[in-house]
Amino acid sequence: MNLGVDEIEGILSAHERMPTGASFPDGAVFGNWRVTAFIGKGGNGEVYRAVHVAIGTSAAVKVLVRNEPRARERFVREARQLSELKSASFPQFFEYGEANGFFYLVMELLEPGELPSGDRNVARFLRQVCDAVSELHARGIVHRDIKPSNILWRTGTGIMPVAVPVLADLGLVKDSATSNAGRPTSDITLGGVGTPGYGAPEQMERGEASVASDIHALGVLADRCFDSKPPRTWRRIIERATSSIPERRYQSVDDFLKAIRWRNLWRIIGKAVLAFFLVGLLVDILIVVIVIWLW
Repeated sequence: MNLGVDEIEGILSAHERMPTGASFPDGAVFGNWRVTAFIGKGGNGEVYRAVHVAIGTSAAVKVLVRNEPRARERFVREARQLSELKSASFPQFFEYGEANGFFYLVMELLEPGELPSGDRNVARFLRQVCDAVSELHARGIVHRDIKPSNILWRTGTGIMPVAVPVLADLGLVKDSATSNAGRPTSDITLGGVGTPGYGAPEQMERGEASVASDIHALGVLADRCFDSKPPRTWRRIIERATSSIPERRYQSVDDFLKAIRWRNLWRIIGKAVLAFFLVGLLVDILIVVIVIWLW
């Protein structure tokens, strides 16, 4: 039985086995870019730090090392998506080409980072990630692999730089109209495409990816920010987003964000009522004091 790229990646990710080691030495040149350091390797490609040979600009170069039809299709798809996505929610696209028999993609150099913690920080982080996911969904495509390692950080400039999360690794994005169709039975037995623990049940078991499966991954991402111990105001949001039944999840990323935005509504109302009561009580006390003083 011949295994395709999807099946091999599913088996590797399920057992957390990924190849290590660089295929190209420092100084290797891809187009206008010279490699300076090895960053890491995934299922199909390797990522390197690089500088432009003429002007010295830094970038990340992703090289396709598994030159199989399915892997090449994904690589071209990622390059095309990055070249079309112009918002700050995604890595900036620089160049795509072929050198020495290898396809390569040059993009903005971003850094890995830790997931945020704390109510406000997590809410801000998720809003920024959801902006990226919403943009993909508006274009009729789903990401299929939202997880911490696919969220990189862009550091701002100035006296107080602010790091901004950027959604990367678009190799698994797929048109939502076709990704919902499922996969052949032979594929189902080996699992779907995605990352165990983040991929929704229907995605991992049957290869069915949709807006709902991306929302499932966002819910898991929120849960991980709280080390799987979310506060009460977040618990219902996460439970609904990660429901095993797609129809019970939020119907859109906007609905998910609305729930996050209003997570503290009852707490705010309670504080407002308490403040109103205390102000009224203080006014009553002040009136009594004035009456006694005038008496």
